[in-house]
Amino acid sequence: MAEETVLDAVNAALEDELAPESETPEPETEEEVVEGEPSEEEGDTEGEEAEGDEPEGEETEEEPAKGPNGEKERNPDGTWKAKGAEPPKKDPINDPIPENLKKDTSERIRSLIDTAKTVTAERDQFKTDFDYLVNGVQATGATPQQYGETLSWLALFNAGIKGDGAQLEKAYELIETVAERCALLLGKDRNVQDQLAAHADLQQAVQKGQITPEYAKEIARTRNGQQFRQQLSTTAQAEQEQQTAAATELATARSGLSQLEQTLIGTDPSYLAKKAILVPALKPVFASIPPSQWVQKFTEAYRNIKVGAPAAQPKGVPANQPLRAGKQPAGGQSRAPTSMLDALNGALNNMPGGK
Repeated sequence: MAEETVLDAVNAALEDELAPESETPEPETEEEVVEGEPSEEEGDTEGEEAEGDEPEGEETEEEPAKGPNGEKERNPDGTWKAKGAEPPKKDPINDPIPENLKKDTSERIRSLIDTAKTVTAERDQFKTDFDYLVNGVQATGATPQQYGETLSWLALFNAGIKGDGAQLEKAYELIETVAERCALLLGKDRNVQDQLAAHADLQQAVQKGQITPEYAKEIARTRNGQQFRQQLSTTAQAEQEQQTAAATELATARSGLSQLEQTLIGTDPSYLAKKAILVPALKPVFASIPPSQWVQKFTEAYRNIKVGAPAAQPKGVPANQPLRAGKQPAGGQSRAPTSMLDALNGALNNMPGGK
């Protein structure tokens, strides 16, 4: 037999104390130990069997390595963490700016945020315009070749209007080809406009035999060409005058707002608080009225707004501090506007003629 250990001695002492109450005989041979209770060596390995390999003929329930939907991680409460669930990502544009930064660093961050917002807005506007153009072309059902042909004709035609006869001749040939295609699809002859239809004097001269029809048509073509060129020139001049007037009206409105602000700053201590409320409120209003009415509308709104007295600013505290966590996102905060016009730029630039 193996040498007796401390565990054997303890077991023997316990068996002696329980002997009067238990009639189970102590195993005398190794064979009886094997058939009866487990020996000390088996006792030592019994726990290992429970935690490790399963004994033959028995099955133990093991904790599944994955959840029913393939989850690999558990939440603190033991439930399976949803597959693909990730913690909210940080937003470098709108997350609050840390308070422990130096003033120069905070100002730099705000400047970068403003730049990023401006670039993003311009990108989104370019994408909107591009999509509008592409969707408009696609809605016509035109092929790329047809679209290119149309642009080519416009370039030739506009060059001809400016005096390039060769380009205008190409534009005429191209439009003649398109007209011929339409006539073939319709199964009808081309209808050529009567050059004399708008010239009664030429018609009478031909009827009286004073001039030949060919000469009359030549005169009519010359007149019609001059009249058409005059129409084009009048239209272009009207558009130019309209653009100039719009630019002048916008510049006058901006100058009026700046002058109004200088007056209000010097007379009303609560002006800045009122401006913070008026600017976003007037944005949709300004978008629906001409710039010539902006000063009047701002003045009317200003007179009707009431705010409390401004709080005293502690000494030594910069006017533009980083926002604290839990308040409005820092991405929306920028350097304090130097004028009412600066504050209204976001609204003005989105309006027709604002840029």
